[in-house]
Amino acid sequence: MPQFRMLYYFLALGTCSAFLTAAAPPPFLATYIHNGNFEAGDYAFIRGAFAGASTQQLANWKALQAYGTLCMKEAAHSENEELKKLGVNAQVDEERGYQDHLCTQIAFASDVPANFKTWDAFHDALARSQPYFQTYKSAVNMAVRSLDSDANKDTFEEQLTLHTVPDQMWRFVMMGAALNDVSGIDAATRSALRMQSILEGVNVDWVNSHWGRHILETQGWSPAIKAGRKPAMLMWLLVQHADEDPAFQVMALRKLEPLAKSGQFSKQNYALLSDRVMLATTGKQHYGSQLSCRDHQLAPYSMDKGGDNSKILDARRSEMNLPPEAAYIEHFRKSFPQGC
Repeated sequence: MPQFRMLYYFLALGTCSAFLTAAAPPPFLATYIHNGNFEAGDYAFIRGAFAGASTQQLANWKALQAYGTLCMKEAAHSENEELKKLGVNAQVDEERGYQDHLCTQIAFASDVPANFKTWDAFHDALARSQPYFQTYKSAVNMAVRSLDSDANKDTFEEQLTLHTVPDQMWRFVMMGAALNDVSGIDAATRSALRMQSILEGVNVDWVNSHWGRHILETQGWSPAIKAGRKPAMLMWLLVQHADEDPAFQVMALRKLEPLAKSGQFSKQNYALLSDRVMLATTGKQHYGSQLSCRDHQLAPYSMDKGGDNSKILDARRSEMNLPPEAAYIEHFRKSFPQGC
């Protein structure tokens, strides 16, 4: 997790009326920010996190941590206000960037894997990872360009494909297990490669969530439902991955509910999104679809009342055409043969 984001879910946020504008990144980060986007480059901005840093590097690191704490608190406040407009009185996690894109980018870019104990070890692994990273990034860009997109002429399905391809290609690497199949790459290089890939995934999710919000606000789920089962599932996938905007996910879920009840949309996928929204806004889930890693074993995040009873949970899941929880966990466990 990011250095200044110690918990991923659901710390309570007290009332605050002082947040009027987004916190500004420390001045020393200016060289990494281009057209409103953060580009990590050589990652020298995190040098102060390692032993042997200079006085200035340590000062920069402290300023970075202070910025992270403030910008995430402001982002949580803003997200709570957006949720209130929808009638959801939530207290979202105070340590996530939400709709402050720079805050989110910098948080993930500052998330140095724990296995790097020295700057030299991290910097060397970063250098070794570059050929792999740049090659894969070029492949993603080429795949997107091959779609020959034209926003003024593309059909909904063509636009949806344009957004889904990078989502899936970067998630394939972000999940980590896929990198185990890359020959000739050591564990440290693999960690550095995944770190950079996660940041790319953050950027893709940002673009996709804004596109998805525009579609659902102006047209609802109608284009996706009319296009067929697969396009509807792909649209749902983009909403699932819009975790930096729970208010958008709430809106999307509400619009989806009557479609799931009438059989026009998958009950399974509705249940998965429902858990995602519940976990983000209440800290609990109903169907056990969101998994955490405890002692290197997969297990569901906190359940609402009755959900800790396996019989009750499996009955809920059966109603939504989901497999028993044990089978569900086993399916994902196969991706982590040595534990998560």
